[in-house]
Amino acid sequence: MNGLSKTTPCFSATLAVVLAAFWIPGLPGAEKAATNSPTPVVELKAPVSSGTPAATGATNTPSTDTGTNPPALIARDLPEIHGKISLPKEWTLLPGKLLEGDVLLATREKIGNENDPWTTGLSMTIDRNGAKDSNQKASVYAQGLAEEAREKSGEEATPIKQSQSGEFREFRFDFPVAGDQALLITEVLRANDATGTVATIVWQMPADEALKLKGLRETVLSGIFLDPTR
Repeated sequence: MNGLSKTTPCFSATLAVVLAAFWIPGLPGAEKAATNSPTPVVELKAPVSSGTPAATGATNTPSTDTGTNPPALIARDLPEIHGKISLPKEWTLLPGKLLEGDVLLATREKIGNENDPWTTGLSMTIDRNGAKDSNQKASVYAQGLAEEAREKSGEEATPIKQSQSGEFREFRFDFPVAGDQALLITEVLRANDATGTVATIVWQMPADEALKLKGLRETVLSGIFLDPTR
């Protein structure tokens, strides 16, 4: 994985490793790969709040800073996948077309499209056919993807942590990315054996803000809700 610079979208450098198994059209700086036909998505069972959607913008200036204590989050609907994501009010949400193999972006920076640079936030993709095509259970498939991504992430990557939440098996690990702007990455794969789908969520934040943003990271990740039957 290469370091990141101010002139290169942080998202592209990060996902060059963690999403190598299923590239999504439109990602900045990444090679495109074929996507699969629509099938159900997965759910993360967690409570979400309600509120008014945050506005999106076209400039690249950061929004208000997040402190050690997570700010109040606003629930944003993801109608295409019957889901929700809860974010700070000033954050940008680019939901993408997940049912067509696209990528969702939620960022602290104000971005207008997936090619704009950003440092803090998350991406999410849905892999709906990979497990089926490999004749594996989704959880087995997700574990293989996690192990492969961790191996490519370098010696400083943390061990993979596994957990179970309702229908979903989760595999998670962290790793640093060096560069002009050093980052700390958290990759989460959540698999639903009933639907055969795998959600890959990649959170990134500046390494020098990792302690301050840790609470926000956990709140946002746990507040993603997707329909378990789709």
